[in-house]
Amino acid sequence: MAEPSNQQPAPSRPPRTLSAMVFAILPLVLIAFGMAGLLGQCSFNPGGPTAQVPTVDVPAELDRAADRVDFPIADPQLPPGWRANSVAVLTLRSHAEVVRIGYLTGDGRYLRFSQSTAAEEELVTADTRQAPRALGTVEAGGRQWVRYEGVAGEQAWATERDGVRVLIAGNADEPELRTLAEAVLQAPTRP
Repeated sequence: MAEPSNQQPAPSRPPRTLSAMVFAILPLVLIAFGMAGLLGQCSFNPGGPTAQVPTVDVPAELDRAADRVDFPIADPQLPPGWRANSVAVLTLRSHAEVVRIGYLTGDGRYLRFSQSTAAEEELVTADTRQAPRALGTVEAGGRQWVRYEGVAGEQAWATERDGVRVLIAGNADEPELRTLAEAVLQAPTRP
């Protein structure tokens, strides 16, 4: 006859299935999302991602730029709905300085306005990243502008204002380019 055993049967383990692992991890994931939401580190946007485009204080940026360049800087006043999203001072190979302002139009298209004492060819090349290819002229704001081929379907227009080369470029349509051209020619300047 067999002797009675003093050993207890081994405790049974829960099954190791995928659903068991999911239910074990799920509370941790919910806690992590809850903490991130409370701390403002994530958000839920059911419509999809949205881009946060910066807005810059153009007068303040142009005041700073005026300290770096030796020409008067135009500050165009544009219609409501347009907003500036960048201002930069660039140095070209000839050491000429360029003050560039980037704008988003009311329709969300992008335009940029560059002003410099550089030669027109150098300014156009720096902006379009290709050798200048003139496409004719257009009249805007009472002045003739030379139209150039841009990159990726953009247009570029160049003219001169009080000894300073001005160039506008971007993917906007012609009425928006005209709006910017007129604003540039009428803009007050910062010495």
